[in-house]
Amino acid sequence: MISDFHLLFLFAHTKLASMTTPKRIRLGKDQIEALRQGDRELLHEIFIELQPRIYRFVWLRSKSVELAEDVVQETFLRFWDSRKNLKTGTNIETFLFRIASNLATDHLRKDERHRELSPEKSGALASTISADETAEYNQLAEIIDDIISSMSEAPRTAFTLSRYEALQHKEIAEVMGISVRTVEKHISKALQTLKEKLQALDIVLPS
Repeated sequence: MISDFHLLFLFAHTKLASMTTPKRIRLGKDQIEALRQGDRELLHEIFIELQPRIYRFVWLRSKSVELAEDVVQETFLRFWDSRKNLKTGTNIETFLFRIASNLATDHLRKDERHRELSPEKSGALASTISADETAEYNQLAEIIDDIISSMSEAPRTAFTLSRYEALQHKEIAEVMGISVRTVEKHISKALQTLKEKLQALDIVLPS
């Protein structure tokens, strides 16, 4: 059985922890105009910040490295092609995640075979953690990833954007094209599913 220590460590060192929120991107009027005019340097800065997050978002939905890579590339290509239509005040994060979400949905509907397991682990642990503890940590991280990936599409998407990408419920609603209340229901359902499946494995989430 995985101890409470490992659960606490996991939640402290993954995006599931509210204390580890990703850097948010907010563009002002001048930056939006620069993108419209084709500022490739600014595009590169946005890519550097959001590429890993969009990759993780798609991978958690598909468990396919190839699909995640393709969607990331296509997302930024579509973003660049549509840059002249950007409006002042556009939330770049929700704009890009909406593109990625739609692309991922289309790909998954066309090919249900994209469910390969990723070879990546969840990252290095502190040197004070033993080899056995590291193995248990990686095991738990993979279990949680598998549970999230097995959820139905809407709860999985809402949960990932909320807990991994720290998007607000209103932003998630914009990405998914649903109401804030529906977003809240999906996240609640995802949390309940995660809790029940972990408890079935004799893993109790720390309160």
